[in-house]
Amino acid sequence: MTRAADLEAHLSRASDPVLIPGIYNYCHRRCDRCPFTGRCFLYRENQEEARRHGERDAGEEGGVNLQESVNLMRSLCAHEGIDVEQTFGDAHSHDAAREQAPPNGAIAAIEDDPLYVQSRSCAAAAYAVVDPLRQLSPFHEWPRDVADALDTISWHASEIPAKIYRALSGRAEFGSAAEDSIQSDSNGSAKVARLAIRESCAAWETLFAVGATPRDASIRQTHDQLERIDRELAGRFPRAMEFVRPGFDEPEVAAGALTSAAPFEPRRPTLGSRLRKWLSRR
Repeated sequence: MTRAADLEAHLSRASDPVLIPGIYNYCHRRCDRCPFTGRCFLYRENQEEARRHGERDAGEEGGVNLQESVNLMRSLCAHEGIDVEQTFGDAHSHDAAREQAPPNGAIAAIEDDPLYVQSRSCAAAAYAVVDPLRQLSPFHEWPRDVADALDTISWHASEIPAKIYRALSGRAEFGSAAEDSIQSDSNGSAKVARLAIRESCAAWETLFAVGATPRDASIRQTHDQLERIDRELAGRFPRAMEFVRPGFDEPEVAAGALTSAAPFEPRRPTLGSRLRKWLSRR
């Protein structure tokens, strides 16, 4: 297939009105548990990629996806009459200049932010506990709730710091603009992080209950640290839970209604947000 034909096919798939724009930006990427896979463009593209090329490991898939994105971008530029070589030449020059420049102070500040540092520490501690238990799975059949808890903790361990980093980056980049809008990527990322923390804490509680873990056991420290991170997130992003995730927090869309709204477009307040607003006035 030529690049032009590939581009047309890509745009055709993306224009399906059944799709929910941007839903994949605010999910946990647990596609096997998601009711929206049929309306998610990213999921469809991943399935199409697997159909065309078979399964790849993460490193190979990332490299191929990047190259295909570049090819699509070149095709789109040509389609729109943009000078492809000039555009990519400028980009390469910019990258070279950026590599010679000193590290971005804002990025360094985010990486040193205590909230992000704590989340990474928490992830490392979670893996240290959960990975050895998961490696025993071929030799020991865990009860279903325990196996599910182990998978949940492991899955969210890296997601939580990634979403926190994204929330902090958005605030650093857009400043007050991110603060003023409920439907900002910062709030959306912070919300996904908080939801992941909620699921992780519940999974830890399952393990504690099964193991009759004492209240003062050191294994509880990771759970307690997650709760502290959640409180800090609530303080830093006080309106994050009001963010309306495309599809997930839209009952009409979840029930099958079509939507073309971009993730950052204003949404109708959800019942929960209206209730919280009403209670805050009392």
